[in-house]
Amino acid sequence: MAVFDGLAGMTAGQQCSYNGMLSDYLKENEVADEALLQAFTTISSTDPDVRIVTDLKGSVKLDNISNRIIHYRDISKLVGNPVVYPYLIYARYGESDQAMLVLPYEEGGYLYARGYYYCMSEAGSLFYEDRNEILEICTPNADEIVQSWERLKKDKAGLIQRQLDRACFKNYDELKTKAIEAGEALKARAAAELVEAEDKAPLIASYVVRWFLLKKLVYVQYMVNKNIRSSIHDGDIHKQRNQARINADEIPFMSYRSMWTAGTEAENE
Repeated sequence: MAVFDGLAGMTAGQQCSYNGMLSDYLKENEVADEALLQAFTTISSTDPDVRIVTDLKGSVKLDNISNRIIHYRDISKLVGNPVVYPYLIYARYGESDQAMLVLPYEEGGYLYARGYYYCMSEAGSLFYEDRNEILEICTPNADEIVQSWERLKKDKAGLIQRQLDRACFKNYDELKTKAIEAGEALKARAAAELVEAEDKAPLIASYVVRWFLLKKLVYVQYMVNKNIRSSIHDGDIHKQRNQARINADEIPFMSYRSMWTAGTEAENE
């Protein structure tokens, strides 16, 4: 299935919150992120046939958890399709399809964008066969979003993605360090927010998904690095896989139980 057909087939109200022309979406909905608003407006005015899917619901391949590929069983406690992809713009130009996953900017957001991609493009997922047609981006620069979209018309998504990667991290070690820091930041934020939250369930789900995205990113980026396989593991993919699991385990997180009980200790004193 081509990525255009896959996204066009998503039903608003069931699998996503909106699926239609980008120009119509901008007329009917508010885009709070200024960079995204500016970028979407520019893209829509240049390419009136561009479409958008928002809040696309995605599942998690639980076999990867049960088979201990990634040691994070809290993700299996979330029901339904817990991974929500914020914005996907897509288009068909002649016989070529292109799609771009866009996240509202936040510190470390590019790491989550890459984690999202590895979820939506893994073996057995809806977009596995179309993984080379999808680009991911998270930036406060509207021009960078527009330019990346335009580049997709002539360059492979993988080439553009590698350049975006290098702008975020120089090598795998720097990626892992940033992912660990992001995990720690999530722990601090969760501890503060959950104490005050009246309805903890949606907050807990969002944090669990984010920790999973970081673990997924750290695991997969290690596994796809052929240089690491040859230079560190003597070409042994089993050794590489074992180290990838160890790396994913280094992402700090707050346990499911401790999130649910956050604040109750203080209330009981």
